[in-house]
Amino acid sequence: MLNEMNFILLFKQKMLNVTFVTIYFSFVIMNASADELVASLNAQSVPPAPPRIVVSVEPLYEIVSTLSHGIVKPQVIYLNFNDRYKVLSNWQKELINSADIIIRAGEGFEPVLDEYLKLQGKELENKTITLSKYIPLLDKEDSSDDVLASNRQEKSDLRFWMDPRLVKMLAIYIAPRLVAMDPEHQEEYLDNEIILKDQLKKIEKKMLLLFKQLSVEQKILFAQFNPYLKNRYMSFSEMKKITRLTNNQPEVLACIQGHSFDAIPLNLEYTEKALYSLLHTLEQCSKTKVTANIPSN
Repeated sequence: MLNEMNFILLFKQKMLNVTFVTIYFSFVIMNASADELVASLNAQSVPPAPPRIVVSVEPLYEIVSTLSHGIVKPQVIYLNFNDRYKVLSNWQKELINSADIIIRAGEGFEPVLDEYLKLQGKELENKTITLSKYIPLLDKEDSSDDVLASNRQEKSDLRFWMDPRLVKMLAIYIAPRLVAMDPEHQEEYLDNEIILKDQLKKIEKKMLLLFKQLSVEQKILFAQFNPYLKNRYMSFSEMKKITRLTNNQPEVLACIQGHSFDAIPLNLEYTEKALYSLLHTLEQCSKTKVTANIPSN
């Protein structure tokens, strides 16, 4: 009888031990599962870091920032347009090396950047979009016909952003690259592309209406800002008169060169302000009144 009671007590004790162990491990597993759940929820609640988009010069910022509106603002390597020939600072190098995508004008236009990208190897090169490779370029005004085709970048004028139609081509090319780099915001990039193309259509219309109302002399002055303006808005007969103006009126050219018109603002309100400012300069330099009326829509 005593042995039977001892056996029962021993059996109960072992069962208690088993129950305790079971409860303990259940508690450990539940805690681990809870920790995993908390970690998973925390991971889901932290949004991914925005893409790091870098452009070489300020005129390209206008284009790319419109495409990335509402997602991220691009950063600019050369805040001052003329710094393209200076040695890169440590800040600029860090900006380039940490970029998810680099959008630049072209070889020869940013010579210091050219050399730096070559030294960094394929990884950085694969992140870089060189826009001059994908659009038709005009020759520089003073370029020689003796320049070899292999030196296309040296012969070409890379200020292509002054032509709204070329900017539209760039937008069509850049938008899918931004989507490939940041697919999470695909819809936003493509919506912004549609908006930008609509803006460019209105900007081109405004510039064409302005150009039609200028005198021949004023058209020639307008074209001095950029060969892409001449190519887009002047007739062949008007182009032939440029040499005569250049040779006979150097003081007029000196006057127009004092006006800063490096890029066409892509915001329609700023575009109008820039064009009215240009009209004022054309009036002063040509000594004639411009009667152009730029419609607001």
